[in-house]
Amino acid sequence: MSILPPEIITDILLRLPVKTLVRLQCVSKRWHALINHSFFINNHLKLSIAANRERKLIVLDSEVDPPLNFFWVDFNDDDRFGALVNIRQPLRHPRYINDILGYCNGVVCFDNCDGDILIWNPLIRRYKKLPFEPIEKPSGITDCESGTPDLSFGHDPDNDDYKVVRVVQFHRNFDDIRAFEIKVYSLRRRCWKKVEEEWPKESRSYSDSVSLNGAFHWLFDTLSGTPDDMGTILAFDLATEKFREFTIPVLPAYEDFNLGLEVLKGCLCVCVNVGVTLNDFWVMKEYGVFSSWARLYTIVQGAVPWTFEYCKPLVYSKDGKKVLMEEVADDDTYHFWYDIEERRGRTVQFYPMPKLFKTAICVGSLVLLDGDSVNKNPAEGLNLLVEAMEEVIHEEQAL
Repeated sequence: MSILPPEIITDILLRLPVKTLVRLQCVSKRWHALINHSFFINNHLKLSIAANRERKLIVLDSEVDPPLNFFWVDFNDDDRFGALVNIRQPLRHPRYINDILGYCNGVVCFDNCDGDILIWNPLIRRYKKLPFEPIEKPSGITDCESGTPDLSFGHDPDNDDYKVVRVVQFHRNFDDIRAFEIKVYSLRRRCWKKVEEEWPKESRSYSDSVSLNGAFHWLFDTLSGTPDDMGTILAFDLATEKFREFTIPVLPAYEDFNLGLEVLKGCLCVCVNVGVTLNDFWVMKEYGVFSSWARLYTIVQGAVPWTFEYCKPLVYSKDGKKVLMEEVADDDTYHFWYDIEERRGRTVQFYPMPKLFKTAICVGSLVLLDGDSVNKNPAEGLNLLVEAMEEVIHEEQAL
């Protein structure tokens, strides 16, 4: 390998899977420095996203009480899935429930009811635990209690930083909200910071947040309830720490409905659940432009062989003709591929299949390579080096 120019070596390494690259850190100090450099990590990630490389579903089994077990499922190029494989995660506790807060760029953020928050790369078994941050009551607010924190996770591309936003409401009773506290954790700075910008709404959102274009987004119901009123999306820019609002065009067409906010193929997606009748999906094709909202497709009862309620879109298939959906009905979780042209769903099965679960989608990523290791067995070092060199030889022979 020493006879190859450095740029050729870098180009070869950028094409390798993350498991191999983690092992190759043991080859030399030069390779260790290269693989750990932010330039290499970011370019490897860009190639992974562009090619949907090393796609996996990360599955949190919610059937057990409390949910502790994480699995992954290989997401193959033919849009088929492998068997569930149990993976070691760094936040196991016999009494505390885990929950997935969000995911992007191959990393997953999750917490438990004891207040622990972790950012975790399951493919390379590395993580970083956030420091404890107390909830501070705003000045002038007395005789109030704090509600359950609303946590959001995403990437700030302007600063190449991963951030967690915590929104806490203070109220005398559930309907009498008096104030909000907003804090942001920066993985780059490794600290929490209080946001001076005030929460611009009179209530908390009724949807989970989603991360897109360096901002968090929440869905809000109408305030006036008039037929001409439209719902709004509140966005919080992670770089500027400022709020803005978008209008959604879907409310006047429905009477009895529920809304959800998702991200699908780089676009904000509003999902409208009309009872047990249909699910309607709208996307904002041009970010921040109201006129770019368009109905993408509609799923009606009969498209799948069970009664569904809210269907969550996860990802497109390789050919872009199908969407992987997640749906919870009668305390069971289902995944199915929805064919947009044929307007039919095909059930996806994992083995062994949990009854109730949550999922995140990951691609091959070296983000958090400098984090703490979930696997702390030093005897693995020699085996990793031997396996790494064998894979390098195979890669060279294939070129």
